[in-house]
Amino acid sequence: MAVLLAFALTSCGADVTTPEAAGHDIAGTVRISDGRGLYLECRGTGSPTVVLQSGYGNAADIWSLAEAYPPAVLPGLASSTRVCAYDRPGALLTTTTDSDGTIVPSPTDSPDRSDQVPMPRNTADVVAELHELLTIAGEQGPLVLVGHSLGGPLSLLYARTYPDDAQGLVTVDAAQPELRSMLAPTEWALFADLRMPPDSYPSGYQAEAYSVDELFDQIEAAPPLPDIPVVVMVRGEPNPIPDQLPPNVTAESLQKVNDIWPQSQAAFAAGIPGAEVVTVPGTTHYVQTQRPDSVIDATKSVIALATSAPR
Repeated sequence: MAVLLAFALTSCGADVTTPEAAGHDIAGTVRISDGRGLYLECRGTGSPTVVLQSGYGNAADIWSLAEAYPPAVLPGLASSTRVCAYDRPGALLTTTTDSDGTIVPSPTDSPDRSDQVPMPRNTADVVAELHELLTIAGEQGPLVLVGHSLGGPLSLLYARTYPDDAQGLVTVDAAQPELRSMLAPTEWALFADLRMPPDSYPSGYQAEAYSVDELFDQIEAAPPLPDIPVVVMVRGEPNPIPDQLPPNVTAESLQKVNDIWPQSQAAFAAGIPGAEVVTVPGTTHYVQTQRPDSVIDATKSVIALATSAPR
């Protein structure tokens, strides 16, 4: 598998930034202005282009996994429009499922396919990097942004930073800015600074790390969200609370987050005219792998609204 992956990146990466590559299926490395390589995968044809932003710690491949209700989100959307996903530097690949279809956590020897950068990172730089990546690859838009978990506020910041590019937004059980004010400081501390446990990634690997406080502050300071259709997807079941918890985490604090989570989604949607909240029964946090059909349907509904409304 490793040999095949290396071959695919070598053979496809050189073609990604050529004029002929735009509009064709691509999977490989794109060199941005500072010389770093970022892994980008795009499939399908049509407009607008859907850009899939993974959650914290996940690479692009998460959008090609389906625990049930296939096809997975990326190939499912590619049958009707252009769709792209990329590896944020410092994420981890999640390429396997177990016998009953449940996602298996990434082994520690599976870093993602983008060049490393020092961590922690400024989240505004992450958004600017994605904009540059899409531009160089000829995937400028218009865009419908779909973000899971941390990818939700990153997609929101993208839409507010580049409003002329954004034609729609879907957040998939995302961490919404409203969550910060709804939790006690000790509960919010679970989210404020994201760091992977050292035993979850290879030694020497620059695993992604961010300040969510910084991200939410940047969203608040950014220009307003453009007048675009928005769907807010919410898990239907609380996240299971593990038996073994880190010393600074209690079951009570996690239960409080579970209780507040749907309220934060509703509060976020209430601040956006016309935003729709979609609760997906039977799902926990990874809605896009547990019910990829629901994410595909929500994205298609946003595309339909976006393409029928004058801008």
